[in-house]
Amino acid sequence: MKSFSRAKFATLATDNSKLHSHFRTLRSSARFTETEQSRAAFSLTEVVIAMGVAAVAFTSIIALFPLGLNMSKESYESTQAALIAQTILADLADATSAKGGGKLIQVTGSNVFATVNYTNIPMSGATSLADRTIYLAYDQNVRTDSSGSPIMLRPKVAAAGSEPLWFTKGTNGPILLVKVLIRHSFLTSGPPSANASANPQRVDVTVESPASAPATNRTQYVFTGLVRQT
Repeated sequence: MKSFSRAKFATLATDNSKLHSHFRTLRSSARFTETEQSRAAFSLTEVVIAMGVAAVAFTSIIALFPLGLNMSKESYESTQAALIAQTILADLADATSAKGGGKLIQVTGSNVFATVNYTNIPMSGATSLADRTIYLAYDQNVRTDSSGSPIMLRPKVAAAGSEPLWFTKGTNGPILLVKVLIRHSFLTSGPPSANASANPQRVDVTVESPASAPATNRTQYVFTGLVRQT
């Protein structure tokens, strides 16, 4: 009986020892797993640095949007300025628009051929020897179809002679301001003459933007051409 009890106790002790050994192994594995997980995670310092880098990157990207919008606006204005200058030079070069020794420039948004919609520019006689200046303010005209969207620029306000206040100080509403300066020139083959129909006329078209700003704060697009006197 005693030997059986000792054998039983010995077996129990051995099992208990194996159990403790297995528990220690599990604890060691758990600690090893905890260590590996702690190594795989980001520290607070690393997170803060990453957020700082991301903030700098996003700020740089956002700063490009206004630059892109300004470039798009400048591109639109330069294109419209070239088209306006081309239209004005074409009007002055059109021989069929001559009226009483002059040329016609459109000064309103209406295309109806009427005196009120055009101004006559003297191109012959003694008057053509002096500088002639026309000031125009261009605004967007609404389309006549169902869309009702602005589609083109047309002159809205005009003045001749001395510089008007709305051109000097700026005006609200119009998109672009235009100054057309016509000067008498001469042929290199002979002296200038008030009655010589072949004498060319130099035309300087200055398109300025934005129209609401004073003259000192506007961007200028300058175009130059020559037209025949008649």
